Amino acid sequence: MLTRIEIDGFKTFENFSLDLRPFSAIVGPNASGKSNLFDAIKFLSLLSQHDIRTAMQDLRGEPEELFRITEDGSASEMSFATEVLLESQGVDAFGAKYNVRAQRLRYELTLAMKLDSRGFPKGIFVTRESCAEISKKNDTALYLKGARVEYSGRKTPFISIKEGVDGEVAAFEIRQDGPAGDTGATKRGRPVTLPALEASRTALSTITTAEFPHLYALRDVFTSTRFLEINPQAARRASDRFELKQLRPDASNLAAVLARLQDETSTDTRPNGVISDISVDLASLIPAVRQVKVYNDANAKEYSFAVSTSEKLNFSSRVISDGTIRLLALLSILDDPQRRGILCFEEPENGVHEGRIEALVSLLREAASTKSTIGEEPLFQVLINTHSPAVMHALEDNEIVAADAVSVVDPATKTRSVKTRMRTGVETALFQLNPETDMTRKEVENLLRKKSDEA
Repeated sequence: MLTRIEIDGFKTFENFSLDLRPFSAIVGPNASGKSNLFDAIKFLSLLSQHDIRTAMQDLRGEPEELFRITEDGSASEMSFATEVLLESQGVDAFGAKYNVRAQRLRYELTLAMKLDSRGFPKGIFVTRESCAEISKKNDTALYLKGARVEYSGRKTPFISIKEGVDGEVAAFEIRQDGPAGDTGATKRGRPVTLPALEASRTALSTITTAEFPHLYALRDVFTSTRFLEINPQAARRASDRFELKQLRPDASNLAAVLARLQDETSTDTRPNGVISDISVDLASLIPAVRQVKVYNDANAKEYSFAVSTSEKLNFSSRVISDGTIRLLALLSILDDPQRRGILCFEEPENGVHEGRIEALVSLLREAASTKSTIGEEPLFQVLINTHSPAVMHALEDNEIVAADAVSVVDPATKTRSVKTRMRTGVETALFQLNPETDMTRKEVENLLRKKSDEA
């Protein structure tokens, strides 16, 4: 779970910081930077798995366009910092179980574009990377107060830099902290050293086993992030039996996911398992719906689904409306008993009647982990962005992140640029507000009414 993110030099972000809750909604007009925030989170996810070149290919825009552009030109560096809450235990890709003693970590990363002798881009490299525990006294996530969060008191960082004689970063050091055999002790051997002269991937991306439990858990936070961009046409199709059972971003394997959920949760008393819960939640959003039906056709060797209505009519996935498909795909994640990680979902209001927005927001809120459930179930975070006043009205004050684009003037060069600003201090009161961090609901409403070039 991400509790804080800081960005500088990436797209429209300059000295940007934002605290996030288990359920946060980025509210703002078009071109205010809402999608850019999701791009930054996606970039961190990709960097934890791939080299920089591959990670940048999956983002909107050319590599050079990902660096912040002002009247003075493009930035040569971009930096990120994240603070996370880790699961207390887990299993790595090889089935090895691990425990995490320090659940609060801060991870920092800087990338720089280097030029050749002619001044042309030579490549983009990791220039700084670090990871260390957040101590209890320095933990600023207010909603974690009173929750069962483990702090180890560790002073040594999990990832640190080693400087050369000229002051440049010469290497990244990764410290082992996994159990040593059957003794239960912790490995404290020599750190793993990676050259940093022209590092084309992050040190975090090299962690693949529970030999480094804290870093493996951190990497899992990024790799388990999902970005839902539902394509209703693709989601309608039947799924092959060997299709991936975790929902794809475009929901093209929705039938396979629904079949997996039914198979894993079916009991003698509830033959449809969690599909029954999905049916109830879908009916709360679309009253005409009665039941979601999943078909496992052995002869056709594929999965398919349909929806029945209160008039006892069955509609196959081929004719279900786009809005219904979108909601069904979303509920296949929210109602999954094993839901975990981070869900980033743009414009959840699409296809939903305005009168049902409040019920939709309630479902999103209830699916996210809260203070009372941390430690009792897998951590699950929901981040949405929206420009819908109806969604904003259904949100609680502390769930709203108001986004807008503001003009700033460099005091040294007098040049003007635009950057993304996000404020979380939404208050009902009309006094003692800091305009840089706080705003009233009325101001958020006015912000949504503005055209993008007025923000």
